[in-house]
Amino acid sequence: MENRTPSDSTPPAAGERAGRDAARSGAKQAPVGGLGGSSSTWNSTTVAGLGALVVLWGVKLYLTWGAWGSLTVDCGHEMYVPAMLARGKMLYRDVWFLYGPAAPYFNSYLFRIFGERLNVLYWAGLLTLLATAMFLYLAGMRLSSRLAGWTAAALLLLESFEPSIFCFPLPYSYSTGYACLVGCIFLWIVVGAPARAGWGKMFAAGTAAAAALLLKPEFGMACYATFALWIGAQSYLARTWKPLAVGAAASLPGAAVCALVIRWMVSIAGPEFITQENIMSWPTSYFMRTYGKLWLAETGFTWSAEAIHDAFYSAIPLAGAATLVWAMLWWKKSDAQSNLLRAVLALALVALLLVRHFYSLLTMEQTAREVLAAIFFPRDMVLIVAGAAPVAWWLFLRRKGESPALALLLSYAVLMSFRILTMMAASGYPIYYNGPVVLSFLILAFLLIPRAGRSRRFVRGGELAISAGCLAAVFLLARVEESYAKYYVPLKTERGTILTTKTKAENYEAAIHFMQEKAAQGQSVLSVPEDTSLYFLAGTECPTRVFAFTPGVLAPGKMVDETIQQMEEKRVRYLIWSNRTYPEYQALVFGADYDRRFGDYLKSHYRPIGRLLPEVPSMWEWTAVKWERRPEGEIRREGQEESAAQAGP
Repeated sequence: MENRTPSDSTPPAAGERAGRDAARSGAKQAPVGGLGGSSSTWNSTTVAGLGALVVLWGVKLYLTWGAWGSLTVDCGHEMYVPAMLARGKMLYRDVWFLYGPAAPYFNSYLFRIFGERLNVLYWAGLLTLLATAMFLYLAGMRLSSRLAGWTAAALLLLESFEPSIFCFPLPYSYSTGYACLVGCIFLWIVVGAPARAGWGKMFAAGTAAAAALLLKPEFGMACYATFALWIGAQSYLARTWKPLAVGAAASLPGAAVCALVIRWMVSIAGPEFITQENIMSWPTSYFMRTYGKLWLAETGFTWSAEAIHDAFYSAIPLAGAATLVWAMLWWKKSDAQSNLLRAVLALALVALLLVRHFYSLLTMEQTAREVLAAIFFPRDMVLIVAGAAPVAWWLFLRRKGESPALALLLSYAVLMSFRILTMMAASGYPIYYNGPVVLSFLILAFLLIPRAGRSRRFVRGGELAISAGCLAAVFLLARVEESYAKYYVPLKTERGTILTTKTKAENYEAAIHFMQEKAAQGQSVLSVPEDTSLYFLAGTECPTRVFAFTPGVLAPGKMVDETIQQMEEKRVRYLIWSNRTYPEYQALVFGADYDRRFGDYLKSHYRPIGRLLPEVPSMWEWTAVKWERRPEGEIRREGQEESAAQAGP
């Protein structure tokens, strides 16, 4: 529903008087962006908005086709695990996995229907992205702010095609991508019927929350917490406990499904097996105890003094811009002294931005990108929304009868994106979490535009300027990220084609051929420490339950022993040992800086026999060495000598 001002139906002078009279009398005026939560009807504008999103999605798809994901990092398990499930393996018991079961089983059904091919995964991610953007737009429309919803959706499309693990077509985790979609559907349901919702909408929201929980726990918990706020707000408005009872009953089916799935997971080998030998993000897991703090800080969830200082520092340009807008649009004085103060504020903001970014800027485009991001896409966006959420709830409680739609949106955005608390960005890990946050931020930013006594054109122009600033900041960054794939070449395999660097494509071709050759001879090949995609692209199986040996995956003791035992039982003949390192965990080298016991076993039972290719690439390029199992007699002899040395004279 479009916002109307007095000037829409009356002459300008009369409109100004009407606005002043309304302000004096305390009469309620239509809030910006439909904060009351009334649903906007579908019309040609809605269809045009959806069509524009489809066009943008199609253009980005065409320009970046195949240059997504990473062959080495994370994306490999998103290829391999569903393929193993499609062949009848059981998740967790036969194939290690670090997230909930919904996404890999769903993708395994896609493989069974359409075949085990990369294109199946590509289209699953692409369609998920398009649907997510559409529901984000529709959620904004239900808040009566089509422009905010469309801008948030377009930003999501712009940032989601980069050639890294943080994309939608081939992400580091389909669990996260699918949960992002389910979360936006949940948000669309909740903000569309915030005041009085029947059992059907409550059931739909409860089911969406359950699905999110089975995909990615943080999304599910955010949905359930927002669901509780939703039915609580309805009870407050109705002055009865009935909505609470109806909401609880409507959420029971989804909760029951979650309980059954959790029971199945625990029945495999007990709760310790799931929480300590599979789900890495479980609070008591070896990974979280050893690397959890580094991992959370890397994504922005930290309260260190440095993080707090950076948060305040990065908020200065935004605060300066907001102050300038207030002085220009809301401050009514227009004498010489007031105008001089406005000019000083503007010059001070420009000087601040130049001084702040000069040392790191090389081009005009980079200058524009960083300045636009500092104002229109700040790192502290989640903190800003978090600060606004309690205010929105206070206004809802204070103004009886007002819709809680805005408060619900802000609450869900914060609960879902707490992991990127101080590190909002238009690339990397935050892209899966920032859709609702951007929608919230845009609606809050629109509040800076005064409406009383202003024409509809003025208000719309201000909203367009804010939206254009956000879009420009993300567009410029997306251009940089996607440019890294400019010189990629196709790696063609039996499972499909993916673009990567020339050196990596050549090495991967050699590795795939080597694995297929040895598999034809009945011999197993283990890839360490990662590069799980090799198994999928070669059509082979990992000889151990655990297929990736990144920091924190192998818990010391039982898990290491079982992995070694599986290697002995399968008589693993060869290794492909890559030069993959992990500086983000301050544990660079597998077998030396972490997993030393398992690394010592591999070094004592295998020996290097040569590189995949004779050419030695640069230190930044991917390469790997082939290792062969040593003769059993040699292994036993060295073991006896080592035991004798340890025993002493």
